[in-house]
Amino acid sequence: MTGVIAVVTARAAQRAKDLGVEQALEALRRELELAPRLGVLLGPRRQDGIEVRKTRIEPTHEMPGLAVAYVYTPAPPPPTVAITSVTPDDGIPE
Repeated sequence: MTGVIAVVTARAAQRAKDLGVEQALEALRRELELAPRLGVLLGPRRQDGIEVRKTRIEPTHEMPGLAVAYVYTPAPPPPTVAITSVTPDDGIPE
């Protein structure tokens, strides 16, 4: 999918800065522009097409694993993704 605009909210950007994971979040933002439906859908599907989703950034020796929540909005065009939450992931599978 192309033409998707992905942004990071001010709150999520600040949290990423606090955690020192800005580069990882930026890489995910770029990835979401290409594949806006990564991760799992949270809650029921909505008739308007809006999806609240969660994905994970794997841990490295430099940072913990991260759980990232975002909202995908397909309409009106262009489709958009807003990253709304970044939290350290406890690693427990869903």
